[in-house]
Parts: sequence; structure tokens; C-alpha cells
Amino acid sequence: MSSKPAWLVDAEGKFKILEARESSSGEWEVYVDSRGIIQFLAYLRGLEQSAFVHLADLSAYDDHPSSPRFNVFYELISMDTAKRMRVVARVENDTKPELPSVYQLWKGASWLEREAYDMYGIIFTGHPDLRRMLLPPSFKGHPLRKDFVVDYRQEFEVSSQDEPVFDPFGSTVVQAEGDLK
Repeated sequence: MSSKPAWLVDAEGKFKILEARESSSGEWEVYVDSRGIIQFLAYLRGLEQSAFVHLADLSAYDDHPSSPRFNVFYELISMDTAKRMRVVARVENDTKPELPSVYQLWKGASWLEREAYDMYGIIFTGHPDLRRMLLPPSFKGHPLRKDFVVDYRQEFEVSSQDEPVFDPFGSTVVQAEGDLK
């Protein structure tokens, strides 16, 4: 174990850091209070010598029956130092988990936050298009929650006229080979 880096010592005076540990040589895992997550991530992104400018991943995990139950983690990379770090935000409200969206810091977080919403039901406030992306819009529940009933069968419409459907090709119609004229 090495000593804490200067940026972490500085951050401990500015933010509510719940826990910090070195997970491997020089790579840190930092647990923060979720109320200051945007400010802390912006601080890490703005560091002069070792800015963590790349969001490699964002996901969540359910620590049920512990409370707080949900944790959202951000895998960051400093392109200057080739170091990785994980920031973990403990989401305070177990019944309606909410965190502010990091879309304004990293545009690539859009789909990652949508996936965490779809699978865990974590609401990212300020997200420009927070809706399901892996499951049908009428699906009930969030399948990666530990209290989700796995063998529960539900009926849902394949598509509904009221719910927008993502169409990356702009309503492109693909015809079978025999249909071409």
C-alpha cells in the first residue's frame, strides 16, 4: 500500500468521503456521500496533473438487506497517468433511489444511466431521456434488484402506440430478398 495521493488528501477536506482504500497499486476506490457526487466527480475531472477525464463505466449494485441498499459506481480513467479509480455513491433512499445525472460531465453516461435505471430502478435526475432500454416500457419491476421475483411471469405488449420506440435507422423497412423488385 502506498500513501494517499495529494488529490485525495485535498478532496478529504472538501467533500464528505465515507471511505477510501487502495484496491491495487495506485488505484483507489472512494465511497462518497451521494449528495455531493456531481461536485466530487467534477473535481476529479478537473484535476491539473491527473484528471480523471474518461468515464469507462457506470453501473450499480443492490446490497439488500443492508441500508443504504443501492450503490452506484463510476469507473474513471486518468489519461495522463494511465490510472483507474472507482467512485462509489451510496444512494440514501431505498424506496425511491435517486442520484443526479452525470450526463453534463460525460455525454456517454446517457446509456449507462438508462441501463442502471432499467435494471435497478435508480432514477437519475436531470437525465435528458431516462427510459427503459433493455426491457419493454410496460415491463414491471427491475430484474437486478435482489427482491425481484425471478420466476414471475408477466404479460406485456410487444409495442404500444403511446410509448416511443427507439429506431436507429429512422423507420427503415427491410425487405426479404424475394420482395425486391
